[in-house]
Amino acid sequence: MVFGQRVGLVLSGGGAKGMAHIGLIEALEENNIPIDYISGTSIGSIVGAMYAMGYSPREMLDLFMSKDFHYWQTGKVEDNYFYYFRKPNETPEFVKFTVPIPLRDSTDVLGSILPTNLINPIQMNQAFMGLFAQANAVSDGDFNNLMVPFLCIASDVYNKRPIIFRSGDLGDAVRASMTFPFVFKPIVQDDVPLYDGGLYDNFPIRPMVNAFRPDFIIGSAVAGTSKKAQKMDRSLYGQLESMIIGQRTDYSLNPEKGIFFRFDLDEIGLLDFDRAPELFEIGYKRGLEMVDSIRLRVERTVSPEEIAQKRADFRNRKPALLFQKVIITGATRDQRDYIESQLKNNELDTFTMEDFRKAYFKLLADIKIKEIIPHARYNQETGYFDLLLNVKIDDEITVAFGGNISSMNANQFYLGLGYKFLTEYSINLNLDLQVGNAFNGYLLQGRVEPPYKFPIYFKFMNAFSYRRYYESEKLFIDDDLLTFMQQSEGYTKLSVGFPFGNEGKSEIKIGYGYLEDKYYQNKTNLPNTNFDTSAYDLFSLGVSIEKNTFDAKQYPITGKNYNMLTQFVAGKESYRPGSKFYSPIKDNITENQSWLQIFGRINNYHIINNKLNYGYLLETVISSKNLQSNYTTSVMQAPAFTPTPHSKLVFNEGFRANQYVATGITPIYKVNQMIHLRGDFNVFAPVRPIKQGANAQAYYGNLFSNITYMGETSLVIQFPFLSVSVFGNYYSFPRNNWNFGLNIGYVIFNPRFMD
Repeated sequence: MVFGQRVGLVLSGGGAKGMAHIGLIEALEENNIPIDYISGTSIGSIVGAMYAMGYSPREMLDLFMSKDFHYWQTGKVEDNYFYYFRKPNETPEFVKFTVPIPLRDSTDVLGSILPTNLINPIQMNQAFMGLFAQANAVSDGDFNNLMVPFLCIASDVYNKRPIIFRSGDLGDAVRASMTFPFVFKPIVQDDVPLYDGGLYDNFPIRPMVNAFRPDFIIGSAVAGTSKKAQKMDRSLYGQLESMIIGQRTDYSLNPEKGIFFRFDLDEIGLLDFDRAPELFEIGYKRGLEMVDSIRLRVERTVSPEEIAQKRADFRNRKPALLFQKVIITGATRDQRDYIESQLKNNELDTFTMEDFRKAYFKLLADIKIKEIIPHARYNQETGYFDLLLNVKIDDEITVAFGGNISSMNANQFYLGLGYKFLTEYSINLNLDLQVGNAFNGYLLQGRVEPPYKFPIYFKFMNAFSYRRYYESEKLFIDDDLLTFMQQSEGYTKLSVGFPFGNEGKSEIKIGYGYLEDKYYQNKTNLPNTNFDTSAYDLFSLGVSIEKNTFDAKQYPITGKNYNMLTQFVAGKESYRPGSKFYSPIKDNITENQSWLQIFGRINNYHIINNKLNYGYLLETVISSKNLQSNYTTSVMQAPAFTPTPHSKLVFNEGFRANQYVATGITPIYKVNQMIHLRGDFNVFAPVRPIKQGANAQAYYGNLFSNITYMGETSLVIQFPFLSVSVFGNYYSFPRNNWNFGLNIGYVIFNPRFMD
């Protein structure tokens, strides 16, 4: 019998199934079996690299079970780094794509529409740098200098060959090895994209033998599922796995060279990392079962205490992950200055990985910056890390389409155009256009963000909106308001914005608006009369604070929205009757007006369990506003309570007042991740309801004398790009006001002058 002394561990790819590798390593360590070399592919490369740079099996398991890893593998940005300050206004877009400037060929446009990877690389880019930077510094780019010598495999699909990594950037090597095609974005080396090593060698025994020549090999294979299992797994990831992983791999090990662990884990999906503890135990128990067989052939032992000391010695050699020098490529000088200004104040400043993460996610909230690929390089002279940022910044126009398809008079088409350029300043220009039955208008915006350490922006807005209100006769059967009225407004605003924590922003704004209401006040002989008209020349000065973490721009089920707006408004109203004969008020009227108005809203959604959520709404308006020249325009200009998409489309004076308090609750039943059933039940209490007196004059009624309510039940399907809802609702005013409908898209219009 031959007794080997140097042991190599070979780890296959296989996604989440690779958690069994960790359990196997735990069993080997506990039983004094040495691991002198590691080779791995895909998940095997991640596990192998982490072990090679000093992670214990339990620490690896904890990392894979952590929230951090969940964010890395899904590409989602955690709430701590959510940066609402740079989030643009919500629009009813379904799809957005970019057109490069200059346009090189048709594939530029096609490539901007069709994604090349399912998972956003924003998290993985920064996570891999932070995870591997210090081990890179200790090894000086040679993987033989890690705590355990290591290699991993990637695939060059252009030249159809495996790539063996034994040196270079450890994070890049592992990232290339685990880049599953169509799921993750590839690492590019020498202009060649590198993909998952499992394409050509998912069980790298030969590279292990050629590189390290171990006396004994322990092989662990978690891939290579049965044909039956491949046919059963019809999920997108399952089909990709069966098509790609291990198609050219020989999962075998000569019994004379070592021992082979084959795990049959057909029911485990590629990304089922939530089952990590279960898979760890499977690997651990299988390892324990084979310990005696390994001991018969491996004479040398290493105690857990020796391994712990070796691990501690390696970790103690790691320098602190502090950055000083920033080196930026892929950007102009002004762009580099802007990016660096977000990271540090002067050349000698140092900053931590956490400081970098905050700046990184802030920068990527700027849609002009498409991607930032960071690397950390240890600088022996300074004793700090140099931060290398490869930045992708393109000159391009963004084009967005959307709107709403409805069973009611709410069919809308939306077109959005945007252009953003980054010099020393970040400048964003957008034009939003909407055409439809209920709303027509445009919104032109320009926003400039200077390169200050403390974020601030200056914004210009110019907008025009035209609304029509179509209502059935029954809605106004008990009053003199007519079923057809029009509102238009054009305004210009200038504002200065500041962040209000990560989840909010504050604005100081000044604006001028021209508002016009056209309406009938008498139903008699309508075809023979013109509209009465009330026009308003108004100036406003306001301050707003908003926080928003909603998970959807329409029908959210989690998150919170806090909104407070205080503004002073001054100007004049000009009334002109449409007909001297039919209009109740015969003479032109001009009146100066000014008022202070405070608007506040709290709208929160919470999770009860995996099937139930609930939401609540509190909203109020406090105003010193006087009544207008007549009842109709007083109601038209009063703030409206519109908590549902349908309520934004109808004109209902039962939910309008100059001062009001409103509240609501929203129980939600989640059918699955995409579909939910919700109820929106709201109560509206005007402090002093607007009443109609003689000769169409308006007056205030008694305190809280006209309380109304609305209830709506909706079945909602939230696709990634649009919302589909079937609803039925009831308004207590007017009586018997039931509505049913279907919306495909978003009921989102331009902000109003008073918003």
